[in-house]
Amino acid sequence: MNVNRYRRQILVKELNEKGQHILSKKHVVIIGIGGLGSNSANILVRTGVGSIDIIDYDLLDLTNLHRMSIFNEKDGGKLKCKILEKKLQRVNSEVTVRGIKKRITKENIESAVRNADVILDGTDNMETRFLINEVAVKNNISWIYAGIHTTVGMVMGIVPKQTPCLKCISHSIADNKTGEIPVLGNLPVTIASIQCTETLKLLLGKQLFGLITYDIWNQRFEQINIKRNPECICCGKELFELI
Repeated sequence: MNVNRYRRQILVKELNEKGQHILSKKHVVIIGIGGLGSNSANILVRTGVGSIDIIDYDLLDLTNLHRMSIFNEKDGGKLKCKILEKKLQRVNSEVTVRGIKKRITKENIESAVRNADVILDGTDNMETRFLINEVAVKNNISWIYAGIHTTVGMVMGIVPKQTPCLKCISHSIADNKTGEIPVLGNLPVTIASIQCTETLKLLLGKQLFGLITYDIWNQRFEQINIKRNPECICCGKELFELI
C-alpha cells in the first residue's frame, strides 16, 4: 500500500495509518450498481478498501446519468458492472475491483457474498433487500441498508446479533412497488457518502449510528435509535423464509 497516496486521509484521527492498513485488507460486496451502488463503489475505491465486488446485470441507460456521477454518455448501452470495473481500476490500481454480471437470487446470493467483510445495498427493491438481510444474518455478515426516494434517503448499518435487522425496522420503510422511483439527482451521492462512512466504521470496528434519515431538500437530518426485536422472525428466531 502506498501510504503517501492516503496521507490527507491518514491525518484524520478517526482513521489514522493503522486504520488505513486495516481497510487495505478488507473485502466489500456491493449488490446493485445504480445511483447508490455506483457512487458508493467510487467512494470506497478512492478510500482504499482492499477489494470490491460490484454485482449488477443491467445496461447503462441515458436516464441513469443524472444520478450516477462516474458514467458518461459514451457508456450508454454497456454493462454497468463492467464499465465501472474498468473506470475504478484506473482510479486506484491498488484496489481489486471485480464487475460481476449477475442477477442476485436466493440460489446464488450465498456464494456471491461468502467472503465479504461487509455487504452494501445498492438495490432499488425491498424483495432483494430482505434476501440480503436473511443471508447476512444467517452467515453473520454485517451489511449496510440504504434507500432513496424523491428527496429523502435512509441508511442503517446492520450487525447480526448486535443491531436490529431489516425485518425489525421494516415498518419504518416505504416500499415503492409501482413505476419508476422519483429521485433528485444529487441525493444518491449524498446518501452513498453516508453509507460509505458507516461502512468504514464497520470495517474499523467503530460504533454505528442506528437508522439515519436525511431530507436533502429541507436539510433535515434525523437519527433514530431502534431497538432490536427479540421476537423478530429473522434475527430473533432465525427462521429464514427466503433462502
